[in-house]
Amino acid sequence: MLKKVCSRVSVLNGRSAATVSSQSGFTLLEIIIVLGIVGTLMAVLVGGLGSGGDSAKKKETAIKVNNVQSALLKYQADVGSYPKKEEGLAALLTNPGIGAKWSGPYIGAEEDLQDSWNNKFEYELTPKGIRILSNGKDGQAGSEDDLVYINGRLETPAAGGESPAK
Repeated sequence: MLKKVCSRVSVLNGRSAATVSSQSGFTLLEIIIVLGIVGTLMAVLVGGLGSGGDSAKKKETAIKVNNVQSALLKYQADVGSYPKKEEGLAALLTNPGIGAKWSGPYIGAEEDLQDSWNNKFEYELTPKGIRILSNGKDGQAGSEDDLVYINGRLETPAAGGESPAK
């Protein structure tokens, strides 16, 4: 009986080896098609992420502006006024020479005074309130990608990239 089982296994193995060699694996054409599909999917996904980066940077900039706005309010509560334009936002980090009223720093680091593209925020007081400007991705003032915040809220720039507060 053992001989019958062994002979059947060897015959089966012989057949299965022949069958496996002719049916297993993928053809070169199948592999090329699959790689083409995967490559196309990756290109679509990566291409979609590129535009999402600007959106994420704008959101991060809005968070930073709100932090600066809060720091300015703390500064004003301690000192009695907002920093002068000449002092700028640096007054949130170092005492601009106003004595004991200043109890800062009011913000963590110099990087917190920059937008997500590493441009320094521009600051000024307007009749509407505190105006903080991010020069956006291109770093140029007055361009279409500028982000203008008044009292911590994003203002919609007018046509031509000019902000309504200018």
